[in-house]
Amino acid sequence: MRKHWRTVLKGAAFVCALCISIRLVWQIMVPKFFFDNAWPTTSAYLGFYQMKEDTVDVLFFGSSHAASFFLPQELYNECGIKGYNLGCEQQNLVVSYYWLKEALRFQKPEAVVLDCYMLFPYNPNEPLNTAESCTRKAFDYMKWSPVKTEAVRTVCSLDENQSLASYYFPNIRYHERWKGLTENDFSFHKMAARYELKGYAPQAVYCGREDFTPFDLADADAEESMVPLMREYLDHIEALCRQEDIRLILVKTPSTAQGPAKSLAIQNYADERGIPFLDFNEKKLYRQTRLNFKTDNCDDGHGNLWGAQKVTRKIGEKLADWYALGGEKDSQWEETKVYYKQIIKDCELPHITDAVKYTKAIQDERYSIFISAKDECTNSLQDAVAENLRNLGLNTDLQGEYGCSYLAVISDGKAAEQCGYLELAAEGTVRDGLVRYEMLSAGNASGNRSSIKIDGTEYSRNSRGLNIAVYNNETKKIVDAVCFDTYDENVPALR
Repeated sequence: MRKHWRTVLKGAAFVCALCISIRLVWQIMVPKFFFDNAWPTTSAYLGFYQMKEDTVDVLFFGSSHAASFFLPQELYNECGIKGYNLGCEQQNLVVSYYWLKEALRFQKPEAVVLDCYMLFPYNPNEPLNTAESCTRKAFDYMKWSPVKTEAVRTVCSLDENQSLASYYFPNIRYHERWKGLTENDFSFHKMAARYELKGYAPQAVYCGREDFTPFDLADADAEESMVPLMREYLDHIEALCRQEDIRLILVKTPSTAQGPAKSLAIQNYADERGIPFLDFNEKKLYRQTRLNFKTDNCDDGHGNLWGAQKVTRKIGEKLADWYALGGEKDSQWEETKVYYKQIIKDCELPHITDAVKYTKAIQDERYSIFISAKDECTNSLQDAVAENLRNLGLNTDLQGEYGCSYLAVISDGKAAEQCGYLELAAEGTVRDGLVRYEMLSAGNASGNRSSIKIDGTEYSRNSRGLNIAVYNNETKKIVDAVCFDTYDENVPALR
């Protein structure tokens, strides 16, 4: 009898070990989009589950327009309102509805803010109006519960190209992904613990468009038709919010794709149900918010940090005015204030054009800094820049080395540099050996070349002067790449 039980226990142990192994393999194979990605979907959803229950005042939903425009830390800092952004790339209304249902298992928000971009045709060849890969991004990291079971069944019933089995057994969908596994696939838990921005995806670029003009709703001759399935799930979201006594606010962030006909359709829907609609493409609200599409958007429809700050503050003002939200401190947002300031600095760095200010700003222990000279880099090298380079830990007096080649790497509190009149080369690693670099410098006496390759990608501008690349060791991505022409007396910046 004992022998029989030993056999049973061994079998059970084997089955448990096999299940754990399969689970670990699945976790490795499923794609991950953490904070080092432009759209940190995985960080947003896994981070949501780490929030204390019943602490979030406002939940944000929508596509990447929502992810880039709704900034929870700014909402808390300026209005005292605790928010979390559950938007993601191409989030259709089916995904928004089921993530709202999932969120309500853990939070009791006072308000839900929904960006309306996906109400209208985006990808008409797809049954869900969006790419299958984006639907998967949204649901792969939702916890299994009756909500997820219902969600995947609904998705698969609407899209015959998706299968239930691929959700229950992700290796079916991602079995070939082993060819492109990265560091993040093997540092899942460490990466998942970083969710300081609570779903917000910071963008730093200025779109530069001069031709965006906000409109008057009166300009609409007729309303544009919503995608029927999207309209159906907007109804579901509205009904769920009403059932749970949650205020629903419809929003459209600045986008060249909006137009008065779409806005009229949303406004009519909102009026019929007595819910607010904030349209930041409408002239009055656009001007009240002091938006400037050229510098507040990063492209035709996504916000950058500065646009997100403005839009989020205005939404916060409305929430405080309409529903008296805000005022209660919470450590989950208090403790991420410093990180948010660091992200602001990272976004501001690519817009600094003054060499003195720039070389001072990069004196930051979070950064690994790579410098490669090309052609002549000393003629107009200012004393203040030279002093800032010394403060970074560099010792070479470039002001006395006309026409030289020069390389430098500053990382983890250490600095290494080379200076000479032949072509110079260097290679090595930063961030505990995980990020490889290869560099080259040739001054005007040895070929006039510059190269800064980080993990195989070229970041040098290969222009005259000091070519600089800045890598953030914490966010694991390049913050900026610039060349300051330190031969020209004006020391212009080239990006």
